Amino acid sequence: MLESPEIYPYHRSGSEKSKHRPGVSTKNGKRQSPLFRAKVRQVVNSESLVLACAGFFLGRAVLLGELSPFGASFVAAAIRIRGRSGVLAVLSVILGLATVSRGIPFTSSLLTMLCTWLLIRSAPAEMKRPWLVLPALVLAATVVVKASFIAYNSPSSYGYFSVLFEAVFAALLTPVMLYGVEALKKKADGVYPFSGEEIFCLLLILGGLIAGTGDLKYEMISVKGVLSKLVILLAAYVGGAGAGAGAGAVVGTIPGLAYVTAPVLVGAYSFAGLLGGICRNFGKPGVATGFILGNIILSVYINDYGNMIAILAETGLATLFFLLVPAVFLEDLKVSLGLESPGAKETPEEGFFYKEIFEARIRNWARVLRELSRTFDQVSSTTGKDWEEQGLQRLINQVGEKICSDCTFYRTCWEREFYKTYQGLIDLIALVELYGKVTPDNLPDEIKRRCSRTKELAITISCLYETYNLNRYWSHRLLESREIVAEQLRGISEVMAGLPGELAYEVEAGEVGPALRRKLKEAGVQVESLSVYRREDGAIEVSLAHLPCSAVMECRDLIMPVLAKLLEQPFYMSTPACTFREGDPSCHLRFYPEQNYRLFLGAAGIGKNGSIVSGDSYAFLHLKGGRLALILSDGMGAGPRAALESGTTISLLRHLLESGFGQDLAIKTVNSILVLRSPGETFATVDLSVINLNSGQADFIKIGAVPTFLIRDGQVEQIKSCSLPVGIIEDLEVSTLTRTCQAGDLLVMVTDGILDAYKGSGSREEWLAGVLLDVVDMQPQEMADLILKLAQAGAGGAARAPDDMTVLVARLEKQKHLKK
Repeated sequence: MLESPEIYPYHRSGSEKSKHRPGVSTKNGKRQSPLFRAKVRQVVNSESLVLACAGFFLGRAVLLGELSPFGASFVAAAIRIRGRSGVLAVLSVILGLATVSRGIPFTSSLLTMLCTWLLIRSAPAEMKRPWLVLPALVLAATVVVKASFIAYNSPSSYGYFSVLFEAVFAALLTPVMLYGVEALKKKADGVYPFSGEEIFCLLLILGGLIAGTGDLKYEMISVKGVLSKLVILLAAYVGGAGAGAGAGAVVGTIPGLAYVTAPVLVGAYSFAGLLGGICRNFGKPGVATGFILGNIILSVYINDYGNMIAILAETGLATLFFLLVPAVFLEDLKVSLGLESPGAKETPEEGFFYKEIFEARIRNWARVLRELSRTFDQVSSTTGKDWEEQGLQRLINQVGEKICSDCTFYRTCWEREFYKTYQGLIDLIALVELYGKVTPDNLPDEIKRRCSRTKELAITISCLYETYNLNRYWSHRLLESREIVAEQLRGISEVMAGLPGELAYEVEAGEVGPALRRKLKEAGVQVESLSVYRREDGAIEVSLAHLPCSAVMECRDLIMPVLAKLLEQPFYMSTPACTFREGDPSCHLRFYPEQNYRLFLGAAGIGKNGSIVSGDSYAFLHLKGGRLALILSDGMGAGPRAALESGTTISLLRHLLESGFGQDLAIKTVNSILVLRSPGETFATVDLSVINLNSGQADFIKIGAVPTFLIRDGQVEQIKSCSLPVGIIEDLEVSTLTRTCQAGDLLVMVTDGILDAYKGSGSREEWLAGVLLDVVDMQPQEMADLILKLAQAGAGGAARAPDDMTVLVARLEKQKHLKK
């Protein structure tokens, strides 16, 4: 075999003495392994240096003059979480201890750190309940080592109690250190917002670091004072008044324990942080000004607060450092604390790019749904006719196969005289469809003369037609289902087509949602759902649902003032009356930024023969764009079944209209569903009035309902329509009647039970129109009650009411601020 050649790297002449290959040899000729350098880098790196710096100051932290619990707990956390990288932290804690203690106290603390180190390293990596085991190890190491030193030197009850107190304190601080160091490790690995528990633990560690600065000072300015105030300023700027006060309490408590200062320091720091946070809306200068004013006020009015010159010097230096903190660091701090999402500060170009992508996707989906709807329409329109022809042809072929295939006259009937045979069977099927079945006696004379199997023919064609009729029924049901799907897809595509614009305004205004929920909760309003919309004109519209308030008008007295104050704009309601219906789980409201009109409402009703269960149902719906819908439905018959039908109709219309469906499409969809659910058995009328309270335009849709009465200037107009109720026919024609209403106009909607109660001569509609002219000046609720009582009296009393009776009255009035 050929020997492998050795290739040596090129060297410049004369450079051998001055250059060495890295990782091969050192100046003294000893070889240095790359593995050794990797281990060194594992122990000494940027993260371990930060931990070492923190360990040095935590080792210096001495509480109540003689307790040092931070060191052991920090050593346990560093070794447990960082492994070898935590060795440098152990050494730094020992170095910090050496700067504040000497002799036996230092020796006992040193041995405590080493024992804690060995115990934590010997603990298995996977253990059950580490949050309980690790503090127990720290407690045991501290008690055993320090109690042993006290026993061999100067035993005393005070000494043992001090050791026990320090050990318990160190054990309680161990989970805090574990949470804090683990949170910093996760933060170093990427964007990671801290939880509330992690923030609290980091604040305690920060308090320990401030306490570890000890008596480090220059002239009258102490390091602990500057750091404490800087931390409070940062917290007030990032989190507001609450965060500033909380940070002041923490950084005032732990240093207070360390230096046995006056308890007033905690309240003073909290007050200064609160004042700084209140001024956060004015930026850094506002926070700094509020914090300085807080310290000045306290130094003037509190005698033992401290030297005013020293306090002002420390506050001024901390404020200077605060003003020099980069804005990028503060934004990153907000993200880390979970006060702001990482992508919240996207550039306008990025936002516009994402918005274009979103709009394109939504429009594509809407187009797909529209095409699917068109496809279902085409299939429904063509399949029905084709199936009729194919089914009839199949029936005739089956008759020929079962009766005539083995007949001696088969060729004569089905080949020579095919058209006569085919027409005769068609006539026979018509007889079956007319009478349900046929017998040999009532067969047509032509068939009797030509067919030798009349008995078999009559029985077979009757049986086959029954099967044909059943198949035709289910085929029609399938076609109806396709039509419903087509209508639903068309409605969803229309809603989705307008979704990009609506969502853009909702997202823009959605930032105030959490603040609104919080303010309403403080006011005692139990909000179930809340939506905030910014309209194209920039005004904000609010929709919410809350638990019923038993008609005490929380919406007017509590909710509307909170909205107006927080959003800094006036809000108006569609009606001053309570629109909650008994039986609904929640009260749905909508507040509008501007409205020219409002509706005063009244409603009254009773069941047939005075029953408490009425087959009539009604609802008042607050819709987008300042519209209020009045819906009245009368189920077929009376009692619970009719109430179920009308209630279902109202519920379906409510959800469809509130979801953005058009009025015509919503009614068609409801009709299709009711036809599909109970064909020919039940139906319900729909009387829908949608009033725009900005323009005064009113749209009326009447499906099988009696006339609506519009009273203006002493004249009564009857708004009529000739449509059948929903749930009867498949192809329902929906026509919308439009009127422009004015202030003072009165709208009255009734069910047929009111009109049927009139037993006198003349038209019952004219009777009700005359009654309305006589009571036109009454309040809507009083008018509704009076009309109901008159109808009951006309029927001979409530117990003799011929049908369910319901009256809705609405009066259009100008908003208060527009009245002269």
